[in-house]
Amino acid sequence: MSNASNRIFAFIFFMIVLLLLLWMPAWTKINVGDAPGVIYSPPWIGFLVILIGLAYEIFRPSLNLKRDTNRKWILAGVSLFLIILTMIFVQEIWMPYKHGYSILGMRSFEFPFGSDNIIVWPQLLFDFLNTHFTDTTVLSLLFGILFLTNSTPQTSKSYKFILIGALIFTTFLMFGHLSFLIFGKDPTGGYYSRFTRLELLSQYWFQLDFWSELIILVGALCLLFKCKRPVAIAKTN
Repeated sequence: MSNASNRIFAFIFFMIVLLLLLWMPAWTKINVGDAPGVIYSPPWIGFLVILIGLAYEIFRPSLNLKRDTNRKWILAGVSLFLIILTMIFVQEIWMPYKHGYSILGMRSFEFPFGSDNIIVWPQLLFDFLNTHFTDTTVLSLLFGILFLTNSTPQTSKSYKFILIGALIFTTFLMFGHLSFLIFGKDPTGGYYSRFTRLELLSQYWFQLDFWSELIILVGALCLLFKCKRPVAIAKTN
């Protein structure tokens, strides 16, 4: 039964990550325009590694999905869940209220950005994709769950792949954030350049991105350097 739970968990997140990768080219064209470097850049290799890890878990289950009672991992997991809830509240409740449009109405946008080609979608669909299929939401949900389990990379090869993939992605993005904030170099192909440094820091989505990536980066490094021992080892000492 435990193997079935592992396979279901891995399959669900495999599909979520796959849908994210399929949606991101469209998101890029809507928000940035024709900037292939945003989607086909080294950070996204991390998601391919995560997919490999999830696929490996489907065929060779090894995650320990029992709940971890360690306070620091509970804090990390809960913090990631709070980031997701904040994104949902702002994007799907607060923003519609603030701008006076119904979430059941229609949304118009340029596709690709700057082309003057106007596309109309249901607001609910647009907000759902923009909120639930972002790297921040997907990684926060995945690691919000995994950090709360007893899984370790020492006992789970699939978890090791997942952690390495997350480490690749978050490391590149953190360097990108810092390169813009410190040196003014935009790694996103033009998206950050719409803002001054102070304006970017005041954007709620940037803060959520930054802190979720930092939590996942620190957590991944910690696990890969064996700061969490497997339960079987911990009980013998």
